[in-house]
Amino acid sequence: MTRWLMLALITLCACVPAFAQNDDNPFLLKRGDNEWGFWAGGSPKASTIFGGLHEDEAEDRKFFIAALRYGRTLAANDNLALQYTLDVVPVAVATGTIVSRTVTPTTTTFQRETAYGAGFTPLGLQLDFANGSKVHPFAHVNGGFLYFNKSVPIEDAGRFAWVGEAGGGVRIFTSERRAVNIGVRFHHISNGDRQGSNRGLNQFVIYAGFSVFK
Repeated sequence: MTRWLMLALITLCACVPAFAQNDDNPFLLKRGDNEWGFWAGGSPKASTIFGGLHEDEAEDRKFFIAALRYGRTLAANDNLALQYTLDVVPVAVATGTIVSRTVTPTTTTFQRETAYGAGFTPLGLQLDFANGSKVHPFAHVNGGFLYFNKSVPIEDAGRFAWVGEAGGGVRIFTSERRAVNIGVRFHHISNGDRQGSNRGLNQFVIYAGFSVFK
């Protein structure tokens, strides 16, 4: 996770050369702008297309997450804007978490419960396209951690989990300094081989949020 996250961060940083900007544009993000916001979203099921959980382990799972966002524009021109982002996650809910299993020669039976967690995602970059227009498509990568009250995603994985995210969406300005954000992010949780089984919980989270720029 660390290698691809660092590669994505370096790639995004290289995308924004500095040019003069049209300061009269009300929807233009400028270097030094601060973003304060909130976003929340959920996933209706876990995915096994990138490995991680086995098919039977991935069944009956849902995920909800809500976060407070701080962002700062690091570089910008009339076409692109690069932001550093930091998310504080006060609540993450993982349903269908396996807390124990019973294995027989013919069947495996899981006991599932809901796990509650919180965390911090301090490593983030977001690249806005069409800077200056009312609608900004964007791409982002993020890294951090979550801590749960139960072992996630399976019984011996541990309560502490590293988080890696990548996704995109659109930022729609509703006024000069306010915007609605809608997107999809690939959300990955794993223990990084710290203990027990290192099974990744992979899911696509659909989310929406609101931001104010100052």
